[in-house]
Amino acid sequence: MRSREVDGFDPATEFHAVDMFHGKGAWAVVPIGLRVKACKLVAKVLERSSGVFVFRGLDLEAHRQRYGDHAFPPHLLTLAHVLEEVDKRLHLLDAPDRLGLVLADEHHSAASARRSLRNFKTERVRGYTNGPLTRIADTISFGPSHESRLLQATDLATFFFNRERTVVEREARSAAAVDEITRRIRAITVKEDVWCPTRTTQRPARGRGAGWVREARSVLHPPS
Repeated sequence: MRSREVDGFDPATEFHAVDMFHGKGAWAVVPIGLRVKACKLVAKVLERSSGVFVFRGLDLEAHRQRYGDHAFPPHLLTLAHVLEEVDKRLHLLDAPDRLGLVLADEHHSAASARRSLRNFKTERVRGYTNGPLTRIADTISFGPSHESRLLQATDLATFFFNRERTVVEREARSAAAVDEITRRIRAITVKEDVWCPTRTTQRPARGRGAGWVREARSVLHPPS
């Protein structure tokens, strides 16, 4: 897609998957065909990159049924799961004395997330991690996604993985587009899991996308 194909469209516009898919915000002026093309191009760039993708989620309904009032905060639990996967990957990618830096979208839970990371780095935290995280730097850097194409890439990848798992597409072209995009992203995916505490399956029922955490995700890049 070329930005000059659409009058008034800024080429620096954020790749925000919800807006791209539904034609909202700055993407409202972009015809659906070009929006689909843009999503496919982002997926193609990811597929051809040296990055890897981690997708972790939590079935909130099952989590509440199992733990009730004693449930761990969902965002922090899912953050713990994804950070543990990142830590494992970094052990494989880099020298033992090197640490990874975690970047994340600005979020109201930033302060709690930073405190949790400090705990995760010093000991196994029951219900969160299997052991201390030793390969991640001492804080999480939260910033605006419109300033980072990397954060935008993780947003798009997470949106389509979530949609594929939770929504039955009613239009054949939409289904084909989602299938192509997730297939390309899955080519660089090293971990894909939604924790469902009370069920043997890891896959939540379709139509439950609004009922489980899907914010935890990461794109890692090996050293050059």
